[in-house]
Amino acid sequence: MSKLLEKNEVFKCCRFNVTERKYEREDGVKYNRFTVNPGNAVIILPVTENNEIVFIEQYRESIEKVALELPAGIIEKGELPVDAARRELEEETGIISQDLELLIDGFPSAGYTSEKIYIYLARNLKKGKVHLDETEEIISLKNISIEKSLELIKQNYFEEINLVVAIMMYYYKYYNK
Repeated sequence: MSKLLEKNEVFKCCRFNVTERKYEREDGVKYNRFTVNPGNAVIILPVTENNEIVFIEQYRESIEKVALELPAGIIEKGELPVDAARRELEEETGIISQDLELLIDGFPSAGYTSEKIYIYLARNLKKGKVHLDETEEIISLKNISIEKSLELIKQNYFEEINLVVAIMMYYYKYYNK
């Protein structure tokens, strides 16, 4: 296993930082790795009583298009993932759920980022109030059946792979008995 020789922050902004780590392998070869550190995040799969998933449509500057997504967001410092999921769900959709269950968690791209994603299932949905932060603009909410969502996965429609993981975990855990 490689030995860490040095670690330096090379860039920092409001959303993330980038660190450079210098390593030495057992055979003496030295190399550098850069890591993006955005903190951890939650994704919420809100499912209605009719097995419809509540999606949000929003413009994503990074891909320069409107994407159909699940509610999601950053876990604030000192916040539990489940509390972040509850907060983000209401902020982005106006939906309240006290029935949140962790479906899966993990690192979506451990090759370059330290971000860990927690995917929650939200059931027993109630109406709350949308309160977006200043950087968010939700275009619309769309309820789509689990069956249609699975068809959209087959058509490679969704932009975010984490959304696909969320739907498939729900499908295999609860829907496909």
